Amino acid sequence: MGVGYHGAYLPWLEVARTRWLQEHAVSYPELEAGGVHLPVIEVRCRYLQATRYDDELIVEATAHRYRRSGIGFEYRVLRPADGKLVATAETRHAAVGPDGRPRRLPVPVRDALERSTPDDAPVRR
Repeated sequence: MGVGYHGAYLPWLEVARTRWLQEHAVSYPELEAGGVHLPVIEVRCRYLQATRYDDELIVEATAHRYRRSGIGFEYRVLRPADGKLVATAETRHAAVGPDGRPRRLPVPVRDALERSTPDDAPVRR
């Protein structure tokens, strides 16, 4: 059909989320080395405009605290060629240890969330 596949958005969100963590707090390997995993427990995506296979897209990610031991991300997917917002999305993640039990977010992540404000520029990927 020539239209971008809806399932392709989830890996793009993951890249933006990974980059946000890396640029603001710690990398995923550092999280895991510290015994913390951030599995996705909820995802929502709203598709606002059709995309084509050759469209260049930018994914912006911002983070916020989600409950006591979790983190949430909000995303905007933009098409720079025409300036259109093509999708919005949210993911929620629980902080858990290797045993699957809840863990506190690591200090660098908590600090990054405290430094974040709604006016902060999102990370673009």
